[in-house]
Amino acid sequence: MSAHGLGQALGRGTLLSLCVALGGAEAQERTPPVLRPGQVDLRLEGAASLLPLSLEAGATVEIGVLRVATGTLALGGEFSGNLCALACWVPNLFSERDTSRWELSAVGRLGYHFALSGRNYDKVDLFGFVLGGVTEPRTTVTTPTYRFEGRGRGAVFGLGLGGNYVPSSRFFLGGEARLRFSTGASELTLTRGTHAFTDDERRWFRFGLATAFFVGVRLF
Repeated sequence: MSAHGLGQALGRGTLLSLCVALGGAEAQERTPPVLRPGQVDLRLEGAASLLPLSLEAGATVEIGVLRVATGTLALGGEFSGNLCALACWVPNLFSERDTSRWELSAVGRLGYHFALSGRNYDKVDLFGFVLGGVTEPRTTVTTPTYRFEGRGRGAVFGLGLGGNYVPSSRFFLGGEARLRFSTGASELTLTRGTHAFTDDERRWFRFGLATAFFVGVRLF
């Protein structure tokens, strides 16, 4: 082989090696940031519920436990507080009955994290989840003739979809939409005046659609 032919062969070989290396680097770079088994996500969130109109804040921890197909099965827990905002404030403007309510909820989450190939494949961690736990409402009702307080406990269930945008290996931003319902009974205590409690006042049922936004950090 002539020196010119040898140079061409070496050039093609170098170019091919460079293409393979770049292709491997690109494939490695485009690895999706899906939660993996053993990793832990911690996040702080704020939410607004549309049905009813209320505000919520909370914290969530989630850990990847099992690789399933191309995604990861995850378990987690969430603690949150919910304030009855416009759903209580607006009716209070047009009635002598003033109602205030807030709730504390502790729920477990079962989720599945996955990625979809395409745009932002290397930045987005998608997930779906179901949840279940307990909620404890605190209610105060005040009228010109009586006032009472209520404390209760009931079950809460829900499901939803969301996603994390992961610009770095540790920190992420995200959001989720979730549908929840809860039901239970309250123990009512009269603190002023006289009033005959009804079953509707003792029993409660709530159905809500909420949108949450959060910031988080991924451990390990």
